[in-house]
Amino acid sequence: MSTSIEVQYKSGIFLPELNLHLDSRIPTEMGFISHAHADHFGRHKKIFCSTQTAQLLITRFKCDPKRITSIDFYEPFEIGPFLLKLLPAGHIFGSAMLHVISKTNGASLLYTGDFKLRESYTAETNALIPADTLIMETTFGKPNWIFPGLPEIEEQIKCFALEAFSVGHVPTFLCYSLGKSQELQAILGKADIPYASHRLVYEMTMACRTAGCKVASGVEFDGLVPDNHALILPPNSAKKILPLIPNCKTAMLSGWGLDARAIHRFGTDISIPLSDHADFNELKEAVNQVRPKKVITVHGFTREFASELRRLKHEAWSLQGYDQLELDL
Repeated sequence: MSTSIEVQYKSGIFLPELNLHLDSRIPTEMGFISHAHADHFGRHKKIFCSTQTAQLLITRFKCDPKRITSIDFYEPFEIGPFLLKLLPAGHIFGSAMLHVISKTNGASLLYTGDFKLRESYTAETNALIPADTLIMETTFGKPNWIFPGLPEIEEQIKCFALEAFSVGHVPTFLCYSLGKSQELQAILGKADIPYASHRLVYEMTMACRTAGCKVASGVEFDGLVPDNHALILPPNSAKKILPLIPNCKTAMLSGWGLDARAIHRFGTDISIPLSDHADFNELKEAVNQVRPKKVITVHGFTREFASELRRLKHEAWSLQGYDQLELDL
């Protein structure tokens, strides 16, 4: 009879039977890194990740290639008496979920990392499979977070850029240098809108292209924006660069932009809710596809989403604990 694979909260998410940490930022003996965003990266002595993410870790964090075991999607590998494989997560280019099966008793586990089910031009299509235990991120795990489809987002981006051009302004998009910037570049390319990218964006795009992502690089921003070009900047560079560019119109690309008040926090003219995370409906759909016996929620609205799953008759708990139990009156 199958028993569950043990999950602990120790320097992040930890599978003690495999001695494997999942997306821990604290350096450990052995860690799985789901994708190359800084909040999921740690300098572990031994790293498991997708082949695409390996290239990005080496470029972005100067990670020692000797520490990395890069694995193609769907290629099985073993850690002790466990069989593992990586599956596309759909979050950003190269992002991976981890599926684990015990060869001893058949118990299985799926760790999503950051993921989404919606269509993407630059991230591999998500590939959920069944597992007994599901560890899932729940960044947008409340019912008010339902994102528009990609066609609507594309139209918002295109209209913002063309309206800015029509009055002689520079349409400037603020978004993370890895992931969202490449998705934006694909959208602008499809709309035949040329763009210049901040050095960090340009470098990450070139690294993605080297690793196999089919997205155009545009031109590198050198202090001047060519005529009728959009500009792509990482948010943390905006305060320094925007004052140097006259007639700028700014748009923040973020899932949090679904809240109309977001522009006051971002300090931009508009916000466009381009997100690389699953929304509330996708989170519920993921549970339906995986059909787990137990769900563990991590990141974001963990307790709220676990409570929603319990309402739907699933066993679900936040990894950090402190869940408020509901009472049937």
